[in-house]
Amino acid sequence: MKFGQYGKVEEPEGSYAVTMFGPYVTAQSETAGYPKPGTLNHPTDVAVDPDGDIYVTDWGNHRVCVFDSEGRPICNLIGDAQVLSKWGQQTVDANPDMAKARRRVKSLEPQYRFCFPTAVEFDPATDSVIVADSQRNRLQIYKKVRDYSDFQANL
Repeated sequence: MKFGQYGKVEEPEGSYAVTMFGPYVTAQSETAGYPKPGTLNHPTDVAVDPDGDIYVTDWGNHRVCVFDSEGRPICNLIGDAQVLSKWGQQTVDANPDMAKARRRVKSLEPQYRFCFPTAVEFDPATDSVIVADSQRNRLQIYKKVRDYSDFQANL
């Protein structure tokens, strides 16, 4: 990676770049998109639910990695908030230029996603995973589905 007049920074094998829109894999071993579930970049918090599932906020990759009790990856949560936080909406409402700029973009989907999530907590009373998305000033809450079964199609 070249940085202007300051020369070149050697990229370790298997490295990837992270931008404000999310991580983009540059390693030859993976396709473009999110890195493998076990690849963490500055994990900041861990929570464990009563079933033993482990939730890790992966700050640098803008996601929460979910592992089973044995440490095998289950899935990634990347955020899916459909509205701004209360404070974010107040900022847009108070600034007409910001409202105009939001109307001009093709998609607001990048704002739905996590941006450097910093904390995760599991609430056993409500079976909820609570993620602090500090850059977007909001909490995103997920309900854990316990009786999930895969769809069986007879083809």
